[in-house]
Amino acid sequence: MLGHSIQAILIMDKGGIPQFLMKLDPKATDLDPMLVSGFFTAVQTFSREVIEKGASEFQVDYGARLFTIISSEHLDLVSVSVGSWLESMTPVLSSLLRRYESEWMKLSTNEKDKLDIHNSFSEFREQVIQNLSFREVSPKWVPFIIDSESTPSIEGGTYLAPYIDGMRSIEGVIMQSGLQRDEVISEISRLWAIGTISFRSIIDNSDIVISTSRINRLLQTSSPERSELERLHPDIVSVLSRLAGMFDGRRTVDAIVKSLSEQYDERDLIQAIDYLLEVNAVEVLSSEKRRILLVKESFDIALRVAEKIYTSKSAYECLETAIGDVSVPEVVGEIKHAENRWWVDYESRLHEGLDPKRLMDLYSEWMSLLAQFVKLLDTKKLKKYVDTLVGAYSTYLLERYSEQDLRGFEEFGFWLETITAGVR
Repeated sequence: MLGHSIQAILIMDKGGIPQFLMKLDPKATDLDPMLVSGFFTAVQTFSREVIEKGASEFQVDYGARLFTIISSEHLDLVSVSVGSWLESMTPVLSSLLRRYESEWMKLSTNEKDKLDIHNSFSEFREQVIQNLSFREVSPKWVPFIIDSESTPSIEGGTYLAPYIDGMRSIEGVIMQSGLQRDEVISEISRLWAIGTISFRSIIDNSDIVISTSRINRLLQTSSPERSELERLHPDIVSVLSRLAGMFDGRRTVDAIVKSLSEQYDERDLIQAIDYLLEVNAVEVLSSEKRRILLVKESFDIALRVAEKIYTSKSAYECLETAIGDVSVPEVVGEIKHAENRWWVDYESRLHEGLDPKRLMDLYSEWMSLLAQFVKLLDTKKLKKYVDTLVGAYSTYLLERYSEQDLRGFEEFGFWLETITAGVR
């Protein structure tokens, strides 16, 4: 099994119709083929233009994720990854595409139309996991059996069946079974590949968790969802109200748990967050949304520093002018004003349901607004302002975000150096 940075593999026909999807990162919940189909179609349109020039492989890198497209005669394979690309992956994926194509070509048109892209070709899915493995596996993940007519039964299908009860972590399965770690992880990976199991407890302390509109029903005492939660998980109900108020769009899981640890047991809080994640009432910020959060916080810091170096009045005048040049509602709608004060709204749900292409566009719009705001400030204090701003960024942002999150943002730093080069 090879180490890699691949989150998912999507195979499409030449018409842009998804034929196969397999995730190698259980946390990549935003990679739904229907949600991102428009983006993949745009990628595929571009790929045809490249392929016509003689290239059977190319990449689209937009900072948050890297899309590698490998084409065959009838199909395109799109690999979605984070971080740098390993060249050793190219021949592996090319070989897998050829295997899939040989099986896919045997199907009739009617059979292709009825494909379940999440569960079809179970033997091929096992081949994928044998060649690539998970992107990462945590021993604290809790495997559980998926109860669905479209998924294969686990009974009699694996020697791990007695140990997968939805309560034991992978580490617990290893201990209870007495099997070697590598063997257990390999078999669990196989069961994940064919869609038999999924995982709980996949969140990390460093993940930023935000609520979705689905949490509203769990907070409404008269809703059926609330009644069902009270019946099945009364322990979660007891912490939900306080917990929901902590999903402000900025806090990490660790920060949320620590803030409430004096009132509640940390294990109960983690269990509640896991459940909310499972029912899609909260989500872990994707790579694209983390980058948007980064630039929103950068903008917020830029505004607060401007209030100190200049005056609130002059800073707000520049802000209003900058906003006036923006026509994107998903950006303008997240900048709030009340009682003579401006601030950034972090818990807005304007990003729900948006595909990676649109999120990428919004990141660019925020970066443009940030640069425009700084450009409007009085040059007499600009050098002092930029020095203070860079110091604030170094203190706060570099500790909070990963190198992957900061990709592209360094260009703003270079721009700040440029505009202050001739300023005393």
